[in-house]
Parts: sequence; structure tokens; C-alpha cells
Amino acid sequence: MDTRKTEVKQGQDLLTYLREKGHRLASPCGGKGVCGKCRVRILEGERTLNQPYPGIQGITLDEWQKGWRLACKTMMNEELVVEIPDMWNTDANILVSGDYEVTLQPCIKKIYLELPKPSIEDQTSDTDRLLRALGYGEILDLALVQSIPDIMSEHDYKVTAILHDNTVIGVEGGDTTGTLYGVAVDIGTTTIVGTLIDLNTGDEVGVYSTLNPQKSHGDDVISRIGYTIENEKGLQTLQQLVLDCFNRMFDYFEGRFNVPGRNIYHVNIAGNTVMIHLFSGMPVKNIASVPFQPAATHLPAIKAKELGLNIYPNAVISSLPMIAGYIGADTVACILATDILKKEEYSLLVDIGTNGEIALGNKDGLLACATAAGPALEGAHIQCGMGGVRGAINKIEINEDGICHSTIGDQPAIGICGSGIVDAVAQMRRTGLVDPYGRILSADEASESLPAALVTRIGQYSGKPSFTITGKEEGAANEIFITQKDIREIQLAKAAIAAGIQILMQEKQLSFNDIKKVYLAGGFGNYINHDHAMEIGLLPSELKGKIVPVGNAALTGAKMIVKSRGYMEVAERITKMTKYIELSSRWDFQEIFVENMEFPENR
Repeated sequence: MDTRKTEVKQGQDLLTYLREKGHRLASPCGGKGVCGKCRVRILEGERTLNQPYPGIQGITLDEWQKGWRLACKTMMNEELVVEIPDMWNTDANILVSGDYEVTLQPCIKKIYLELPKPSIEDQTSDTDRLLRALGYGEILDLALVQSIPDIMSEHDYKVTAILHDNTVIGVEGGDTTGTLYGVAVDIGTTTIVGTLIDLNTGDEVGVYSTLNPQKSHGDDVISRIGYTIENEKGLQTLQQLVLDCFNRMFDYFEGRFNVPGRNIYHVNIAGNTVMIHLFSGMPVKNIASVPFQPAATHLPAIKAKELGLNIYPNAVISSLPMIAGYIGADTVACILATDILKKEEYSLLVDIGTNGEIALGNKDGLLACATAAGPALEGAHIQCGMGGVRGAINKIEINEDGICHSTIGDQPAIGICGSGIVDAVAQMRRTGLVDPYGRILSADEASESLPAALVTRIGQYSGKPSFTITGKEEGAANEIFITQKDIREIQLAKAAIAAGIQILMQEKQLSFNDIKKVYLAGGFGNYINHDHAMEIGLLPSELKGKIVPVGNAALTGAKMIVKSRGYMEVAERITKMTKYIELSSRWDFQEIFVENMEFPENR
């Protein structure tokens, strides 16, 4: 608690004064007295303490009587002694992650208390004794209430209270304030990535990544929705797969970084709407058909024990809000991480993955759409395709002398991932191996104009031309080639993304010159060759020089919320400022989509 004494201007409101002195009190409403966040406790000040209760947001009658006030509505017309909760003190650490600052102010905190022992003169209940010492808060969990008496008596009434905002979610014996961890997770359709965060320092302790185990029931969200419809316990099966994956992640954090699951008190997740629904066990069948409505766009705070997660039983499981059936918490997290809504200039956000989410706008608002890009750009539905794992070909160079390639981890090639596929298709088009309509030339056709080093790689697969990238004789684990169907899959994916971008620009009445930055999110967007993406028409060539890869921005947004509670309010604002465009209802989508199927002419 801050105990400094200072002089102030008479009549100035307390919030303004505290801000001037560097105290970081939350005030999302801008000091209008409607959010109830700028809470302080008046310890001395006769007139202020004797004011009648006005029924304001964020302060109950009982709290009012105990001296709790909103700083923005407290006028300093007398000498006051004010208690500022530790959660808002000036000692908050400032973390820099990427190009944004994060104030370390998690929604979970610990407070060590040495409580007065009960006596014949003080027969206060254990829970009231705890809350009285805190000066605020409530306890909503029966199991916790049942455990408190033994914890207090066994530890001589020296305990640590664990709070989620103003709710006590746990009590531990002794002083455990030094151990406080949270986890941010991006549940992707293809991969799951989690970051362990020390909430006392903001340090990112470690990262866990794995393929989404739900892939065994479908590469894309439509397939997984179908699985839940076609199988009586399909929803429970898919949910349990991802929950078991989370528990393996927690085991990894304990084994690798010596952080037991019981010391993890907050898990915040990002993911598309279907992934969030499957994680929480909400039905997804309605997302697959018109009008594509989700069960919910806001996930209530869940206790870890309700999902069988092996961390602190009352740990808070939260999610960023979602916008629509196909614009989920991952897109909101990306917008949060890129700060688009604070910029005067127009920005384009493209998350190229199994689901192609696109957002366009500036501080005045955003438009967003989802395109049926399919999983081809992540290696699925490609004959020799695979995810970005060790041994996957990730870069390819085709010239008249043949082919050079690299693999992830410099391992023998076992397949080709999305970035490698884009490289291959772009250079097959540039060399003339593929015509503007996406047709692979036969060996006879190619022999008329192409060098022998390339012609000899043209073969056949399922009765149609194919092109070999590498084989066993070149050190690969097996023959890896591009088929005619692979080319068609890429055409479908890139046409969907390009059409989505074009429609959002039409809606905003913008030209390419109006767009100042293009944020490419996701692992695929981070690793593709931008020039090659433009050569095949995946991204408009007019945007050359404006592309900014932002990596796993969905995970970044999830981490921001774990580290600082205020970002959840920013995420809520994003959902209110974003208008969703349903492409399937657009009369012009199919026409624009077909127009973008062809590859651009070679430059």
C-alpha cells in the first residue's frame, strides 16, 4: 500500500491526481464513473466517508460503508488518507514484447496475510476473517470454503489469498506469493502452442508446441464439425483430445522448467470459433450450416477442475471473445497484437492457414471475412504435403540446371510444407512448367522449350502430369512431387484469399494505395516467400513492400491478456468495432473467386 503524504489542489478529483503522480488505476470509461474500475479505499476523511451511498457501478453498499470509493468520483475537498490496492500500484513492471508495451498487471494476484487468531472476543468466521483482512472480495466456491478452516489452523493463520480480480479463488498456507504462473495458448486447427509465463516478472519461461491431436478426425473445421454430427460422442471425443493435450503441456512445463501444475492459476486461449467451442465442449453443428451461428461468442470464466485440467483446481480458464462462426478469438488476438484499431492509416491483416481470416480497417472500424482457403497452404490435401515439421521441404529454387531445396532442421526430405509448396508453384509457373490456367505441361510439351534438367522431372500421377522435387537418389526419404491436383488445391486456396481481400477493399472503397501495411499472421504467413506469394496471386502484387510478417500473432494476443488484464477490455472493443462480412451471401463472390483462379502473367 502507498503511504506517502502530499498536498493537492482542493476540488480536484482523486483519479486525475493519482494519474498525475504516476499511479496506474484502471479507468476504461475515461473517468465517467460508469465502469467501476478505479476503486480506492478512503481510510480518513469525514465528509467523504459520510456521503450517502449513490448506488454506483463497481461499489456495493457494504463496500461503500467500509470506505471504498471510485477515484474518478471522489473530490478532494478535505484531508484524505487513501489506500490504493496493490494491484494498481506504481511499481508495475513494463514489458516490451515485439513492438508493443505491456504493463504487467495480471488478473490473478496473490496476497500474503497474517490473520488475527480467533478468540472468545473475536468469533469471526474464517472466511469473513480472510475477507476482512483483504478489505474487499468475495468467495464463490463451496469446496474452497470447506478447505479454509484446516488451511488456516494448520498454518497458524498465516496464509496467501489467490484472487481473480475481486474473487478469492484459493487460499494457500504460508507465503506462496513467489510462485504465480499463467499460460497463453493458441489452439490452431493444425497446431497447438502454449507459453508459460511468470506472472511476478512477466518472463516467458518456456514454450510447448505440438500438432493438434484432433487432426486425426479431420484437417479442417468442417470435417471436425461433421465428426461431432455423425458420431454420438464425437463432441466429447474431440474435446477430450485437446484437454489431454493441455495436460501433456502442463506435464512438460513441470518436467522441463520445474513449474508444477498446481502453480498455474490462469490459462488464456485463442483459437478460431470452432476450436474454442470444441475445447469447452460447446456444440458446433450450427456453425456448419446457414446462418452459421455459434453457441456463444464469449466464453465464461471456467475453473480448471471443471475441465479436468491438471493445474490449480480453481485456476481461471479464459478465452478472447469471438466475432462470428468463422471469425474467432484468434483473429481478435491478431488484431489486438497488431494494434490496427489505434492506427489512422489503413491496414490489412491476413491470417493464412487452414481458415483464411482477413481484416481490413483503421481506428474508425474494421471489416472482416473468412475464406474457405482449406488446409492446402499448410500442407494438407497435397499429395506429398505435410505440416512444418523436421524434414519438411520449406524452400525451393528452380532454375535451368535443376532444383535446390532446404528442409526444416536440415533433415532428409520427407515431404513438403506450405511455404515450400508456394515456392514450387511460383517457380513452376515462372519457368513455364505450369500455364496460366494451372495445367502442368506434359514432358513432350515441355521438351520444346524447357531445359532437359526440368523435363526429366516431369512424370505422371493418376494419369496426369506431375513434377518431381526430389527423390531417394538425391538423399530424400522418398520421392516428393507436385501433382496436377496439388496445383488445383493451391489455386482454390489462393483464389479464396484474393477474393476475400478484393471484396473487403470494395466494401471500404479503398485502393491498394490506401493500404499502408499488410500484416501476415500465422506460421505460414511468417515463412512464405512474399514475392512467390504475389507471383501466384495469393497476395496482390500491388502490395509489394508493405508486408509485415507478425508470426503467431494469435499467441501474442493471448499472452498480452495473461500479462495485463486491461487487454481483455481492448479485445471486447475490437469485437464491437469489427463488422463481419459473410462471403457466401455475396452475389459477386463466386465471380471474383473464379477470376482469381488463374495465375497472373509472368512479369
